[in-house]
Amino acid sequence: MKYFARVVALNPYVEEEVTLSFGEYEICCFINEPKVFVIGEVYLVELVLMFFDDIEIKQSNDHVMSLTQIGNSFAYQLNGKLLDNKFIVTNLVFEDDLFYQYSHIVNQYVMLKSDRINVEIIESISHELF
Repeated sequence: MKYFARVVALNPYVEEEVTLSFGEYEICCFINEPKVFVIGEVYLVELVLMFFDDIEIKQSNDHVMSLTQIGNSFAYQLNGKLLDNKFIVTNLVFEDDLFYQYSHIVNQYVMLKSDRINVEIIESISHELF
C-alpha cells in the first residue's frame, strides 16, 4: 500500500535509517536504496514488513491495534487484524501472500514480530499540498 509520510529524522550514522510520520505512528524504517531526504518533507512511500526467519503470527487476546518498536532496532511488534493477505494496524495496511498461510485465524486479532519495515520512496510531494 502507498502512503504519504513526513520525514521526522535521519540517522547520521546509519544511512539506511529514516524515521517517518504516518499521522498516528512514527516508524523507524529501513531504506534499501538510500537517497537524499529532507527532514520535514513529505513523500509518497510504500511499506513492506520483512521477516528474516520464519514468520510467526499468533492469535491475540488484545483487541487494541498497536505498532511498537523493539528496543533501538528496526524490529517491531505489531498487533492488528488479519484479513486474507492483509494485516491491518489502524491506518496502515500491510499486504503479503505469506499471510494466506494463516487462513485459520483470518478475521481475528493477531500479533506478529517483523525484523524490520522496509520503505520504498516513490516520489517527493510538493509542500503546497500539505
